[in-house]
Amino acid sequence: MTMSHVRAKTIVSIFGILILIFCFDVSFLRADELSITPSPEAAQTIEEKKANINDLNQQIQVYQKKIEEAQSQAVTLETELDLLQNRIGRTELQIRETTAQIDLINSEIVKIQQNILDMQQKLGRQKELIVTVVQKIQAQDQALPIQIFYGTDRFSSLLDTVQRLEQIQGDLSKAVSEAKATKNSLEQSRVDQEKKRGEIEQVEHDLEKHKTQLDEEQEAKSIILATTQQSEKRFQQLVQDLKQEQIFIQNQIQQLQAKLEQRIQPTDEIGGGLLSWPINPGARGLSSTFHDPTYPFRNLFEHPGIDLPAPTGTAVKAAAPGFVAWTRRGAQYGNYVMVIHSEGIATLYAHLSRIDVIADQYIPRGGQIGAVGSTGLSTGPHLHFEVRKEGIPADPLFYLQFP
Repeated sequence: MTMSHVRAKTIVSIFGILILIFCFDVSFLRADELSITPSPEAAQTIEEKKANINDLNQQIQVYQKKIEEAQSQAVTLETELDLLQNRIGRTELQIRETTAQIDLINSEIVKIQQNILDMQQKLGRQKELIVTVVQKIQAQDQALPIQIFYGTDRFSSLLDTVQRLEQIQGDLSKAVSEAKATKNSLEQSRVDQEKKRGEIEQVEHDLEKHKTQLDEEQEAKSIILATTQQSEKRFQQLVQDLKQEQIFIQNQIQQLQAKLEQRIQPTDEIGGGLLSWPINPGARGLSSTFHDPTYPFRNLFEHPGIDLPAPTGTAVKAAAPGFVAWTRRGAQYGNYVMVIHSEGIATLYAHLSRIDVIADQYIPRGGQIGAVGSTGLSTGPHLHFEVRKEGIPADPLFYLQFP
């Protein structure tokens, strides 16, 4: 290796490492990450929390099996109450499990934050080491011209200097590799931390959902008890009334759809099959979806629409122009209104506290149907909204415009 090659290699090495050092930024933790107080037993605590969550999941599965067994039995008051009680027990455990998940994720975030702090400190030490090695390279490099100037009698000393320079450059290469690995681990930890933050947001959302579900299941049990007065005869009458109500709706829509649809003017047609939201869904979203598996009365009937929670008295608007087929009060829907539209579409608005239309009345899109309430089999103030295509219940979300 010639002296010019040694010097060139040294200069390039120094220049590259200085750029690398400049790019190392170890001071990017947020203020909330610098104030953590990690427990020395964090790893053990995390494992214990995972074990607790697994235990809760096993208990949930026990309740799930009981629910499936109750659903396979004949529909009686006893089995319905047993089903609802098991669902309540399962939901209570789901609340405990999601709460434990939140606690676990918080612990994992604390552990990641501690790892970030440790790696930042390690990266800082590696940065200092790189600076020291670069300074040594510079010192050896500056000695080379002097030794060359004195000639061959100092050639052995020159070789020693070159060997030391190569050894130092080897140390530098190792230090840089370790620093790169630490920096990559640091960046991955930040990615893991943000992922955990996203997970905790989802679990917190699930927790609120489970709490709402528990309230509905408890209320559903109370409604069944109050409606039947713990009488099997009254319960069977309720089941029969629910079936008859669905049969009535199906038959009446088939009879009225063609008749009323002929009276709808072309300018009043739905247009592209899109419906307007009967109430604003932005405030509270949906509490139940079409054929919702968590619907508390699902053992008695499938949920044929969507539920939009809102305060009692909230105005309910027509989803499209059409004619009011009927206004009724039933065991399942409480006070409800059916409206016939064009294109084989009909909409149903249920659990109303007040009805503001009459049968055979024309109503434009956005016209007031009534007001939100909690009549019939309802666990709280909300609008039950259905869309029927040729009389068959369909998922309203396929027809509604994006809010």
